[in-house]
Amino acid sequence: MRIFISIVSHRHHDVIINLGTIKALSKYDQVTVVCRDNDPVGKLKRYCDKYNAHYLANGHEQGFSANNNANYMYCKFELGMNEDDYFLLLNPDVFITKRNIQKLIDTLKQVDINLGVANLYLDREEMVHDDNIRLYPKFLNFIKTYLLNDRSTMVNRTRGLKEDKLYWASCAFLAVKADVYNQLNGLDERYYMYCEDIDFSFRANKAGYPLQYLEHVKAVHFRRCASKQFMSKYFFWHVQSVFKYSFSKKQETALTSRLEYQNRYKK
Repeated sequence: MRIFISIVSHRHHDVIINLGTIKALSKYDQVTVVCRDNDPVGKLKRYCDKYNAHYLANGHEQGFSANNNANYMYCKFELGMNEDDYFLLLNPDVFITKRNIQKLIDTLKQVDINLGVANLYLDREEMVHDDNIRLYPKFLNFIKTYLLNDRSTMVNRTRGLKEDKLYWASCAFLAVKADVYNQLNGLDERYYMYCEDIDFSFRANKAGYPLQYLEHVKAVHFRRCASKQFMSKYFFWHVQSVFKYSFSKKQETALTSRLEYQNRYKK
C-alpha cells in the first residue's frame, strides 16, 4: 500500500516552503508527493526537488478540481499508482507532524478505508477544530452562514460523529482509495474552486462510500478564508460554486483517459 499525496499551489509557494510539510513527508518510503504549480516559480521547484517531490508546472492556470484530477492521472499513468493505493488530497496550508504521518500510514494499512478524513485543527495547540466536517447544506444555509455566521451545519466533533447522519468533508485533507476516486470520476471540474468537496462527498455517499473519520490522525489547517473577502475573485468563485451545487444536476464527468491525459497534460 502506497500513499500518493496531491498538493496544488495557487501561489502558495512561500506557504508550502515555510510550513515544511513536504520535507516531513519525504522521510517515508510509502509516501509519494506530487506538487502541481498553478503559477510556476523556480523556488518551489527547487524545494520539491530537494525533498524528492514530483514537481509539475502548469502551462496555464486551472481550478482546484482540474489540478487534482490531473495529479491523479499523473500518479496512475506515470507513477504506477494501483487500485489499492491511496490518493490523498492535501491543501498547501496544512501542516502534519511526523507522528501523525505515521499514524496515517498505520491506519490505512490496518483498516479498510475508502474515504477517510483527518481531524483538522486551526492551531498547533489543537484547541480549535477546523470545520472540515459538516452536515450537507441547502442554499439557505450558505446565505445564513455568510451573512449571519450561522453554524447549523457545523459539527461538534468532541462528541463524535452520529451514525444516523451523513457528512461531507473538505478536501483539505482527504484520503481516497485510488479505485474509489476512479469510480467516482474524480472531482467535478465544473467547480473551479469551492463546493467540489461537498459534491464529491455527496456522490461518494450515494455510491456507498460514506465518510470515515480518522479522529486520531491530526493536522493543522492554516486556512485564510479568502472567499470571505467581499467582491474578491475568491468570493465570486464561491458564489458561482454555491449556485452550481444548489441548483445544477450532480453529474458524473468521466476522468481523463490515457490518450486525453497525454494530450492535455504531457509536454
